[in-house]
Amino acid sequence: MPAGPRLRHDFVGMMYAVAIGEVGLQAVALVKVGHPWHFLPAYSHLLLALVVIATSFVGWSASLRWVPEAQDNVPNVFSWEFLVLLLDVSLVIFYFILVRTVEFAGEGRAPSIAPAERVAFWIKVIFFLYLLWDFPTKIASGIPLRSWFGEFIVPTVVCLALAFVAGCLVNGADCSHLVTADLALLSLVLLFRALKNLGATFSRAPPKTPWIKLRKAGSSIVCGVLLLLGLLWTLRAWPLPSRLVTAIESPSPSCIEPGVEPGSPR
Repeated sequence: MPAGPRLRHDFVGMMYAVAIGEVGLQAVALVKVGHPWHFLPAYSHLLLALVVIATSFVGWSASLRWVPEAQDNVPNVFSWEFLVLLLDVSLVIFYFILVRTVEFAGEGRAPSIAPAERVAFWIKVIFFLYLLWDFPTKIASGIPLRSWFGEFIVPTVVCLALAFVAGCLVNGADCSHLVTADLALLSLVLLFRALKNLGATFSRAPPKTPWIKLRKAGSSIVCGVLLLLGLLWTLRAWPLPSRLVTAIESPSPSCIEPGVEPGSPR
């Protein structure tokens, strides 16, 4: 990055740190409650949020090197840089919302966890914001069209479409299959990053060895297989280990939102 003030980057970086801290606070509260197998869906939600935030921070940090407009501070509110800042802040706010799909209502009360379709909805919103973020940063930066589509637009559009499909397929997942729904959404998030890496391999300077392309293609395939497995497992309600199901669906304390009986279809 060029020398000079970096207030914008420090500000956004602090928001990422606070978002990760919120994951830690929710995880500590869960640990204090105990019953880890019973609250496995809550832990899987938090793991999904952790991976979304961590991978986004890595991608955002990398953009400071590859996209010139992402390096600039905000000269005034009527500028491309201010629009990018708003998108950065909006993304981190939605990360907070994703973390809050697991929440404690009060001292001595069981944590609540959002249904799978709500988590999938926020993943769709996040991918849509990724797509919006690409336009002001890539259009104004003069990145070659091949690189712009192959590395940025195509992976985002593909994964946004898959997020809509996943949202439909995990809708109505019961309490125990929230874990498999989170597996599918987690795989989708990792597939997005794998496709971006694969696109960068073909759109930038060719790698020194073909094994790099094979490794990155293999990562995309593995993430795609895990995504398919998680979606089918949730959609068809394939059985989980009986002891695990018993622990998750035990009546006290409840692992899902008030008014929904553990184990019942939504």
